[in-house]
Amino acid sequence: MFEPLQPSSGGPLPDRGRWRNAVNALVCVAGVGGLAFGGWALYDSYETHQDRNASRALIARACAGLVDADGVMSLDGGADRVVLGGEDPSTIDFETVPDSCVLSRLEDRDGREYKYSQFTLSLKGLPRARDLHTTDDSRKAPFNRLRAGSKGDATARTGLPDRMPLGDGRLGDYGPDDVTVVARCEQPTKAGTTTLIVSATSPSTRHEAGDRPVLARLARQAAERAAGKYGCRTQLPELPDRLPEPVTGLGPVGERTDSCGWYAAHLRTADRERLPDRAAGVPLAGAAREEGCLLAMSPEGNTRVLRLLTPDEREDAITSLYHSPWWLRTRSYYGDDADAVAVPGRRSPDPVIPGRAGRLGDVFYGSMTCQGRPATLTMAVPYNYRSILGPRLDGLFKAYATETATRRGCTGLVLPGPE
Repeated sequence: MFEPLQPSSGGPLPDRGRWRNAVNALVCVAGVGGLAFGGWALYDSYETHQDRNASRALIARACAGLVDADGVMSLDGGADRVVLGGEDPSTIDFETVPDSCVLSRLEDRDGREYKYSQFTLSLKGLPRARDLHTTDDSRKAPFNRLRAGSKGDATARTGLPDRMPLGDGRLGDYGPDDVTVVARCEQPTKAGTTTLIVSATSPSTRHEAGDRPVLARLARQAAERAAGKYGCRTQLPELPDRLPEPVTGLGPVGERTDSCGWYAAHLRTADRERLPDRAAGVPLAGAAREEGCLLAMSPEGNTRVLRLLTPDEREDAITSLYHSPWWLRTRSYYGDDADAVAVPGRRSPDPVIPGRAGRLGDVFYGSMTCQGRPATLTMAVPYNYRSILGPRLDGLFKAYATETATRRGCTGLVLPGPE
């Protein structure tokens, strides 16, 4: 049917042998396969491009243009397909505060499509309902329970670390999976808002340290844009160069210059036998809106205290330790945040009233005035440890409140009465 190809010198092409012919055939097949694979790769790239464009558009709509879509998609190693998340999809419309947008990413695994949390942006305003800050950790304790017979160290680390300040605290603070930026309005907005609180959250930040700077930039960007939308004139400080990990490990109290420094000073003169021997503090920041210190007893400390108890007291104490380790936590709130503190009640949160002092459930609270603004002081102590500390609690709260007032330049300190 076809004439054999002729070499340039004439005559048919030589047969180079079965092996060489097989190789040539394989090369041809590979070439065709390469073209097919290249076509699929091109199609897949096109699909990804389309997914990313659609995701960018969705992020812009859901979060009202407050955040950079590529920044959101870069979290947790990157996402090509982003959809509305949550059981009740939420988007920002600027009609009310609080407001939020919730986003998830889609991933194909083993032929099935799964949805994972990607990013949440929430907007809150002050003054507002008093349940912005809940001080009682007894319902969500900072430590896990020990199983019966366990020899583990329950208080070596906490799953609920205190918030870290952004720089000197004026810009806001951050936790394990969120960054919160605070925009303080020069004048109240038309709706009466004096402080706008913008939080950017991504679960990936707990295991992807590189995501925290991205999250911080998104939070600051959103706060700046949202302030403009709500008519809140403000000047936001720049982000700090470093964002250290939140403090989850508890160590010996020792000499401290962090937010637990007041406790280290108290131990120099106090009867320390039943007092915590571990602490986790955060860096001090002169303009922080919230400041916390977590204290707890080590296993060695538990043994030391148990020896001091009567047989009946010891039996009750050992039982209670399996339900909750011995710990206490102090938290101070300043400015508008001082008016938004509550303790969980039986039916609804019980507000902590600025300017007053007392006890609500497991929480001691006091108040003071700092640079003309209110401040609320709280100390949460679970019941099983309150019974161990007894009257020492009064001295503890006074030491904490007095040192905090002096350091922050506050006056008018009001303390709860004796236990």
